[in-house]
Amino acid sequence: MIHNMMRIPDLSDEQFVGAVCGLRPCRRGGLRIETERLGSKTIVHHYGHGGCGVTLSFGSAQLAADLVDGIAKPNQTIGVLGAGIVGLTTARELLNRGYRVRLYADKVSTQTTSAIAAALWLPVGIDHGDTPGQVALMNDALVRSKRVFDGLDPETYGIQDLDMYEPMSSSTDEFVFQKGTIEPPRAIEAFPFATNAVPGRVFTSKFIHNNQFLRVIHDEVLALGGEIVERKIESSNELGELDETVLVNCLALGSKQVFGDDRVYPARGVIVHMKAQDLGYGVHDGYRYMFPRKDALILGGCFQEERWDEVPDQAMIDEILDHHRRFFA
Repeated sequence: MIHNMMRIPDLSDEQFVGAVCGLRPCRRGGLRIETERLGSKTIVHHYGHGGCGVTLSFGSAQLAADLVDGIAKPNQTIGVLGAGIVGLTTARELLNRGYRVRLYADKVSTQTTSAIAAALWLPVGIDHGDTPGQVALMNDALVRSKRVFDGLDPETYGIQDLDMYEPMSSSTDEFVFQKGTIEPPRAIEAFPFATNAVPGRVFTSKFIHNNQFLRVIHDEVLALGGEIVERKIESSNELGELDETVLVNCLALGSKQVFGDDRVYPARGVIVHMKAQDLGYGVHDGYRYMFPRKDALILGGCFQEERWDEVPDQAMIDEILDHHRRFFA
């Protein structure tokens, strides 16, 4: 039995940097990728990613772009609503297919929920669908997305293969590993960073250093000729003022207000930032997780449904810190 082979994180008060809060854009029934006609506009809906925006981004963008191919002309200008990771990857895909793209967003990518997310490539925090068709759509997006991620240069995009350790008491659902995108976990007798012999398991997945990843995708969109217009869309009535006849809706939570989708709801998450520590591994314990991002050690978290407030509360910060300190005690 091997102990103390890996560095234990320093979670003392001196390492605390701050906390952020974001709202996962969830949708009951899962992803919505379909077309809708509104007046003179054809809308391609592309939202409902929950906590899987980065994980699904490239794959669902391909599916949305496939719908655009069926209704748009070559070189046509397509409007994309929203500039989080889903909006950016959609714009990137459309630009690579030869379309012109104009994004409308009230926040640039570095100000969105995508920017603060702790992005492990793992399909959790999302409704996988309640019909065979919805489940198939989700699985198709996952396989497509993983294929793109596998082809990206890790150094350029800020992607690394990271071993994730889980306690057996709160392991990720087995169906996550049944899509052929992540190798199944391996059982271990004890964690290699703890002094007690608690059994667990470990799996390897891609960790995305989201601040770098978003910046690169944002710059790619601009380099390919994409245009970003600062504009907040608050009602479907405003869509008639836009020049484009084909719009891809990547408004995430905004789809509830703008398009009246009552299936959309927020799942609030709080993330604690500690000073950066190069650990070489992560811990995944449901919505309690630890990821060593380049700019900070990320501690999460929570999944509070129907909570719209985005201010991190001290009680949740303390609860997250206490959990991880107990885990590594």
